[in-house]
Order: sequence, then C-alpha cells, then structure tokens
Amino acid sequence: MNLWEVIVGRQDEIIQATLEHIQISFIALLIAIVISIPLGLLLTRAPRLAGPVIGVTSLFQTIPSLALLGFMIPILGIGMAPAIVALTVYALLPILRNTYTGIMNVDKPIKEAGTGMGMTSLQVMFKVELPLALNVIMAGIRTATVMLIGVATLASLVGAGGLGDLIFRGISTVNTELILAGTIPAALLAIVFDYMLARMEQAVTPKGIRKGTKPSSKFRRGVELAFMAVLGVLLVFSLAKGLVGSGGSGENSVVVAGKNFSEQDILTHLMASLIEEKTDLDVVRKPFLGGSSVTHDAIVRGDVDVYAEYTGTGWTSVLQKKPIMGPPEKTYDAVKSAYEKEFGVTWLKPLGFNNTFAMAMGEERAKELGIETFTDLAKAAPQLVFGGTPEFLERSDGFQGLKKVYDMNFKAIKGLDIGLTFSAVSEGTTDVLSANSTDGRIAKFNLKVLKDDKQFFPPYFVAPIIRQDTLEKHPELAEVLDLLANKIDDRTMAELNGKVDLDGQDARKVAEDWLKKAGLIS
Repeated sequence: MNLWEVIVGRQDEIIQATLEHIQISFIALLIAIVISIPLGLLLTRAPRLAGPVIGVTSLFQTIPSLALLGFMIPILGIGMAPAIVALTVYALLPILRNTYTGIMNVDKPIKEAGTGMGMTSLQVMFKVELPLALNVIMAGIRTATVMLIGVATLASLVGAGGLGDLIFRGISTVNTELILAGTIPAALLAIVFDYMLARMEQAVTPKGIRKGTKPSSKFRRGVELAFMAVLGVLLVFSLAKGLVGSGGSGENSVVVAGKNFSEQDILTHLMASLIEEKTDLDVVRKPFLGGSSVTHDAIVRGDVDVYAEYTGTGWTSVLQKKPIMGPPEKTYDAVKSAYEKEFGVTWLKPLGFNNTFAMAMGEERAKELGIETFTDLAKAAPQLVFGGTPEFLERSDGFQGLKKVYDMNFKAIKGLDIGLTFSAVSEGTTDVLSANSTDGRIAKFNLKVLKDDKQFFPPYFVAPIIRQDTLEKHPELAEVLDLLANKIDDRTMAELNGKVDLDGQDARKVAEDWLKKAGLIS
C-alpha cells in the first residue's frame, strides 16, 4: 500500500488527528503567551529577578518531554490536561526570554524621551517599549509554536490524541507510509503556522524599523486574509470540538482503552464495538494509550473504565508478586481477588489466549550457535546483542527477573520500540529480541522462539478488566464482554495481529470483521 492509498483510506482519521493536534498545540501556546509576556514585562522592572526566573524556565527545557509527560500522569491523569501542561512548560522559555530581551534592548534615549514627555513607567512600557520589541517577542512566539507542534506528537502517549497516534502506530507496525501520514501533516502545520505568524510579526512591527519588506500586492493580501480566515475557522472548530469532547465520560458513556501495541489496539476495538452493538452506551475509544503503568494508573484514577489486561502482568508487574506455580486459573483467581480489594477493579472472563513473553532470534543464527532454550541462550549471551522494549527491560517479570533466573548477561542491550526490534534482528544490528507469543511477525521474519526451559514466564491469559463502580452503573457490561470469553485462541490472535502488523490493515476493521464472522455484531 503506497502513501497516497494510506492517506485516502485514513483521511477521516488524519483529519481528526490534525484537529486534535491543532487544539492541543494552540491551547498550550495561548496559555504560554498569557504567562510569559506579562512575566517578561514584569522582569524588565525587576532585573535582579530575571536571571533566576529565566534560569528556572531553562531548567524545564532540559527535562525530556517523555519524562515530563510521565510526571504529569499521576497528578492530572491521562488526556488533554497533562499534555497541555507539559507543552505549556516547554513553550515558556522562548517567549519569556524574547519578551525580556526585546524590552531591555530598546535604546535608552528612546525610553528617556518618553519619560521626558511626561509618560509614566507603564506608559513608556506599553506605548514605547512594547511596540518596538514586538518583532522580537513574535520571533519567540514563532519558535515556541514550531517546537510545540513537534513535541505535541508525544501527546498521544497519554491519550490526548493528535498526529503522534498515527506515527506511533506506524512505528509499532513498521509501516513507513503510516508514519509519513502523521509526520507530513505535522510538518505542514509547523510551516503554515510559522508563515502566518511571520506575517503577523511584520504587521505589528512599526514601519520605521521594518527591514527589507515590500508592500504586498492586493492579490497576495487577499489570499493571505482568506487563508487566515480559513485557519481561524479551523482553530475555532478544533477548540469547540475539544470543549464538547472534553467533558469526560458521562453517565451514559464508557471509556475503553488499550496499551501501545497492535494486539491491544485490536482488543480495544473488539470490546468497544461489541459494547456499541449490544448496549445504548456511548463508547469513547482510547487505543495506544501507553504502557502497562499508564493504563493501570488510568483505570485506577477513573480516566478509563475498561481495558484488556494480562494475568501475568497484573500479578507480577502491577502487584509485584512472585509467579504462582500450577494451573493458570490460580493466577487468574489471585489477581482478580487482589485487584478488587486494592484497586476497585474486577476481572471478567478470560478471552482464551495466553500471550506470554517470548525470546526469539533468527533461525539461521540460532542453528549456527546451537541455541534451542533460554539456558543455551544464557551461555551464548556474552557474544550477543539483545533488543527489547523499554517496558520489558524494566519489568520484574521481564528482563530483570529473566537475567537473575538464567544468569543472562548480553554483550549489549538496546531499548527499542517493539516494531523496531523485528527490523533490528532482520538487519543484524541485534541478535535476540523480546516478543509476544501471539505476534504475527515472528513467522514473517523467520524467527525461532526459544524454549523457556525453567518456566520463568508466568501465564499471561487476557481478560477485560473493569472498574467496579462502572459495573455497578452498567451491569450489562459484564454480560456483553463475557460474550468474548474463550472465543479467541493463540492462533486466532496471532492471525489478527498479522493482519495489522503484516498486511497493514486497520485494527478497528480487523476487530469488527472478526466480530461479524463470530456472529457477535451485525
């Protein structure tokens, strides 16, 4: 599928993501302007404070954007709020610094002339200094705008939407066209906004200090005015849409979410579409929300009502318990009981498949080194490079525990997005990867799944988990979601994943096609 086909096939999704991107960026920019310009003006009257205050905003700039978003989640939950706060923090420095610098660089004789004419300090500021410094201030706003539009792609990781959603889906599925479908609109937004702000900068700059500008033709001015009108309508529409949609989940709505990989994307739509078909509830979908910690925090806070979780993840990663030996039902019963007591969240009936972690490597490479099991891998590890997702590398039921049990020490370890791990092994930049046992890409890349001979990984049977207060309001949800119980085995899930990861199909379409085939929706 080429780029044009992706754009045409997903045009509604791209338009929606673009509007969300504009909305997030524009709100953050407005807040940053409201804070930074008055603060910058105030600092020009208290220069001793300028260094420390600008230094603090510079410090904010050094915090990685992902880390800043992560800090916001426990405080503000998921959605637009943490994204807007994080983006606002990033936009403060260029606007604040340019405001302060622009005012302070106005020639002293000009200021004294204003004072000599009987102006007060405030009158000098607003009638002399500010007009002369507007071009410098606008340059700071332009810098902040372009930066915000770029950083806003990360907002999708906290459920705020935007073009980053398309980009991260593309990375996860190694789909270059989908990555470009999100990247190109973001780049165009940055160019368009920068151009329009440049024209505004020229318009507000006093004629006497404009440099190298020629009067625009009537035709050009007309085109620019029309373009700005369209852009204004777009901004108003995106903001209005955001205000309408930012009211949260009402009494007759339910939020269904998923983690940031293809299988969870499919599961989110399986549950959401089934709920829409079988109930009168309004369903808000938040696929690709983030890792396990993000989705868990979201459901505990009440930002999310339902998502699909794995028994092993809930027991060993969230609850920090040791794996339970014996039938997988023991783990399910234990994690269900613990979640109800500690989090007010209950587990519904499992869907039927066990998506345990897997360690895999190229078949030829494994054969060459005689590696069949994890024990074999541990012996060869000092000469191999391992690639795993950041979450897997940090989990106690992931690499941290695996390393202890098998004494596994690789020559080098690379943290990669799950979609990139497959490409890395195929290209030879890594030797071993972590994967999920139901991942359809294992067969495509001719990988050999190694045997967990000490049975380190616990069972990871999947089940919908739901807030108990949501279930009390809408008890029909249990009956509806239990229609999926034991309907999906390992092979079926791998096939569904393959349609998304290998064939490039839309996760929602894949989910709804399966629901129709299973006779669960019409």
